[in-house]
Amino acid sequence: MRFASLRSLFIGLSFLSVTALPACAPLLFQPSAGEEHLTQRDPQEAIADKFLTQVDAYRQDDQIPGIAVALVQGDRTLLLAGLGSRDLSQNLPVTPDTLFHIGSTHKSMTALLVATLVDDGTVNWDSPVVEIDPHFKLRRDDSTKTVTLRHLLSMRSGIPETAEDGFDWEQSEAEDLLEYVANVELLGAPGERFSYSNISIALAGYLAAIATTENPEQGLYNAYEKLLRTRILDPIAMTRSTLSPSAAQDDGNYSRSYTFDGGIPQGTVSEDIEGDPLAPSGSLKASITDMARYISTQVNGGVAPNGQRVVSAANLRETWQPRWGNYAMGWDVQQIRGVSVVFHGGSYDNFLSIVGIIPSHKMGFVILSNSSDAAADLMDDAPGLLVDLLEE
Repeated sequence: MRFASLRSLFIGLSFLSVTALPACAPLLFQPSAGEEHLTQRDPQEAIADKFLTQVDAYRQDDQIPGIAVALVQGDRTLLLAGLGSRDLSQNLPVTPDTLFHIGSTHKSMTALLVATLVDDGTVNWDSPVVEIDPHFKLRRDDSTKTVTLRHLLSMRSGIPETAEDGFDWEQSEAEDLLEYVANVELLGAPGERFSYSNISIALAGYLAAIATTENPEQGLYNAYEKLLRTRILDPIAMTRSTLSPSAAQDDGNYSRSYTFDGGIPQGTVSEDIEGDPLAPSGSLKASITDMARYISTQVNGGVAPNGQRVVSAANLRETWQPRWGNYAMGWDVQQIRGVSVVFHGGSYDNFLSIVGIIPSHKMGFVILSNSSDAAADLMDDAPGLLVDLLEE
């Protein structure tokens, strides 16, 4: 599986930004314009300190080459940190601006994008998608007529996880995905069964593009990329985020990813491709600074740190609400020791990540790492670690 949820993997702002480097004293990064360092300690800051210490302990114990981590609470960013190395051979540190592949944590952004269109009245969560694209087709006529954006985003469309195995994503374009899905054997009627599906989420993203595009000649991938930027990335000021592998890899502050051979980290060759037809399901590369702004927008009911409303609070909350089971729209919702946690993991190109929200504490968290081999335990345990700190 190319992009995976965490569930699949392990079945005025205030900034305190610290980067820990191997064999070096921590470096303090200056805040962005309009942001000030915290000057007084409070219980939330103490939680951030403890969480950073725990994350760094995993990094050292499990030999994770590099990690970036953020915590936000309300309209404050409590923690923005880079730990370890983005490039071991050159001894380059992870900084708050280092780009990581975020994998399936991108799925919630596609859901948020659709939510902005629901706000506009351009689409509806529960209207058949054939109202958006009369040419849309699934293998069963009854499914074609009834499948909705909610079904696609909650992975209850009937499209099975295994459908991806037969799709030649490396040689295909976004338009090919819509043709391919018309012949996929379905698990059942929309709403009946959950199956983790990158295809399902990607289709929702492209249907959003179809609903809004004024120039169909530009192609679906380009239309989705433009829509993501204008509706999500630019309003939230996610200025370094990109779908393009070449743009990320040419950036001077992009992390390599690592696997382990006999306990020794080995740099990997990227599998990421330009124009990935499954892009809406997990192609974004982003920094922890950008992701902190994103999770802050989630925590604050659709208002970005710069004060811009990106989406209505009602439709943002709708993406958090499971209609069937525990999977909402681009989010998994679980009870951890009695506390509701809205989260998603991502794994691709040997990167591993998690984003999450603890609504009862107005807390958001993000962890990005550059080794899926080494960081699995950290991503498994991180939500519970944070819940324990908040509930002490």
